[in-house]
Amino acid sequence: MSPTKTILFAPLIFFSIGSRAQLCTGTLGDPAATISFGGGQNPGPANNNVPSPYQYTNQDCPQEGFYAIRNSTFFCFSNEWHVVPFDHSPNDPNGYFLIVNALAGPSIVYQETITGLCANTSFQVDAWILNLLKPTSCSGNGIDPSFILTVTDMSGTILGQLVNGPMAEIDPIAWIPHNFLFTAPANGSVIFKITSVGAAGCGNEFAIDDITFRPCGPSMAAAFANMNVLQQTICETSQQNILMNASYNGSYPNPIFQWQVSTTQGFSWNDIPGATTLNYTRTPTGLGEYWYRCVVTDASIAGNVACRFASNPLKIQILSPPIAQATNYVYGCYGSTIILQGAGGSTYEWFGPNGYYSNVQQPAIPNVTFSATGMYVLKVTSTPGCFDYDTTTLTIYAAPIATLTPTSVSICEGDSVQFNAGGSLSYRWLPATGLSNDTIPNPFAKPMNDITYTVRVYNEYTCYDTASVSVVVWKKPKAFAGPDQYFRKGKPVQLNGNVSGTNVSYSWSPPTYLDNPNYLKPIAKPPGTITYTLTVISNNGCGVSTDDVKLEAIDKLFIPTGFTPNNDGLNDKWEIVTFEDYPNAIAEVYNRYGQLIYRGYGKDYKPWDGTFKNKPCLPGVYVYLLNLHNGKPVLKGTLTLIR
Repeated sequence: MSPTKTILFAPLIFFSIGSRAQLCTGTLGDPAATISFGGGQNPGPANNNVPSPYQYTNQDCPQEGFYAIRNSTFFCFSNEWHVVPFDHSPNDPNGYFLIVNALAGPSIVYQETITGLCANTSFQVDAWILNLLKPTSCSGNGIDPSFILTVTDMSGTILGQLVNGPMAEIDPIAWIPHNFLFTAPANGSVIFKITSVGAAGCGNEFAIDDITFRPCGPSMAAAFANMNVLQQTICETSQQNILMNASYNGSYPNPIFQWQVSTTQGFSWNDIPGATTLNYTRTPTGLGEYWYRCVVTDASIAGNVACRFASNPLKIQILSPPIAQATNYVYGCYGSTIILQGAGGSTYEWFGPNGYYSNVQQPAIPNVTFSATGMYVLKVTSTPGCFDYDTTTLTIYAAPIATLTPTSVSICEGDSVQFNAGGSLSYRWLPATGLSNDTIPNPFAKPMNDITYTVRVYNEYTCYDTASVSVVVWKKPKAFAGPDQYFRKGKPVQLNGNVSGTNVSYSWSPPTYLDNPNYLKPIAKPPGTITYTLTVISNNGCGVSTDDVKLEAIDKLFIPTGFTPNNDGLNDKWEIVTFEDYPNAIAEVYNRYGQLIYRGYGKDYKPWDGTFKNKPCLPGVYVYLLNLHNGKPVLKGTLTLIR
């Protein structure tokens, strides 16, 4: 199957690294022939222009002596090759390219006859080739491809040739152009071939794509008259005639000029009837993007479109004017901030009553008064300078005046108070916490903490005013006398009382045996077991609270079954009462693994603080052994450490 040939009408633009020979110094025309290998899904079909001894394969990774037509190649030969996700052609994700795993020594890998070239005209050949081998492959000693690109006439006489030395491996990959010039014979037919001359060994694998034959002719240039730009963007409603000039630098004895237009961004061109001089005046058109260029040829070869040479393109984009959009109806309340809304363009201008002006899309008018009422004009301008107008009307309504009683109040925790608001039709309270209803003028409030309520008073136009009331909540008194305690009879013990509430007084009763009954944590020295009552009174009249604590006197050995070493001052240590009465006694504590973690002695007794080697022990159950050394059996039991 022959490769696809396509006549192109726009220059191809690529990023690549190129091999250089003698190249065109004039103007390159559109490609007279292009070998692009077609496109489609993998695999591509066999190509009759790849001669034997090369064999076709439909696999992604051809072996040595084989070739493939693919639109991509991935992970060949244990990832020795580059991943090539696309061919060389831009914007063609399914375009095919030729993959060759070359034989050693000279071998023709591609040969094709090209016809229809402009006679006796210089042509530039561009072939894009890619080395598939990674620099790290073949232990870094891969064989680099070498090529000879040749153009002959039909009898085999060489018309042009490029001998290219080894093509180095690079990373990342890049399609590399190989270029040279030749002069087409009188019959316009030539034979093009690519010969591989790489050595034997690991490597010598490459891909080929986009081989073009472009005529090289006289220089042409185009420009807008009196403008140093190559493209313009114009509003459809602001179009005028535009003069374009072309300049020619060549030696045709009878040059013919023709202006062309493209609406496909240069992919196809159409002659403009009657535009056959170096000057062309463009008249207004509809919306779209238009490219213009001037081509030149000689009268003797005018019938061959491959013999025409084009100037650079001039681009004109015609845009529609914007559609200005202002909010249809704007209203606001006296004293509020009004925001105008505009859309449709790139820049905005507002004009209104009393000389109002703004150049922002959504301007704010703060503290509006009735004088701001009236019509506002919006001018919307697009990037190329097209503009449109729209209008909107602003109406100002009077705001209500909110009233509220009380404006501040203090209540006891759990009590309620009623508010009375007025001034208009509807109401909204914020926050709604503790309110019986947040949408009526006279709700009951029963908050748990100090709070400020704000009411919004709305009229029929949703204009509103606000008023606020502050509520101070007096907390009720609460007494906590602390946990019941045991103590050794005859020794002092400290009470651990706590109180809460707003503006409270407190005292202990009975006051006997206390160092001060008005302290929260007094020292008690009762002769025996006793119960104390902590009384807390609200000085604001919010009630009374009491709590009791029992102090139990102990005059014999007492072993606690648990403790809470959390440094709250209560039961923080495992303390054996009257243990010091047994100077030879030993107390030991073991964990669940039988490890001794505490030992205390009756003499100089120090209660256990719940640590081992200065680190907190885990909560749980522990075993204790208590040997009083008084002739009685060892005492054994469990205790619970709580955190």
